[in-house]
Amino acid sequence: MSHASDATKAWVSAIPKKNADGNVIEWSVKYKYTKTTHPHTFSGSVKIDTPSKAPGSYTKAEILGLFDVAHWDDMYNKKYTVWTSDAVVETTDSSFDVSTLSDS
Repeated sequence: MSHASDATKAWVSAIPKKNADGNVIEWSVKYKYTKTTHPHTFSGSVKIDTPSKAPGSYTKAEILGLFDVAHWDDMYNKKYTVWTSDAVVETTDSSFDVSTLSDS
C-alpha cells in the first residue's frame, strides 16, 4: 500500500476555459491529498485538443483522467515519506586529528 492510496483525495477546484461554442478548451484543476495531518494540493492545466464538450458534460473521472495522476501519487508518496521520516542526525567531531592519517 502506498501513502497516496491511503490518502483522502478531494477536489479543490476545476475551472474550465471555453471557446465561443461553449466547449472546454482547457481545464485548470487543484486536487488535494491528505493522510493524517499531511496535506498537499496538486494543480495543473491541460488543453483539450478537440474541444467538443461543455463543462457540465464532463464527469469528475474524465477531468481527472486528463492529468498524470500516477505522477501526483508518486510525488505524494515521496513528500509523505519526507514528512514522516526522522531527521538525519549529524555530528561534528572537532577533536578529529588529521595528522593521524596516512599521507598517501
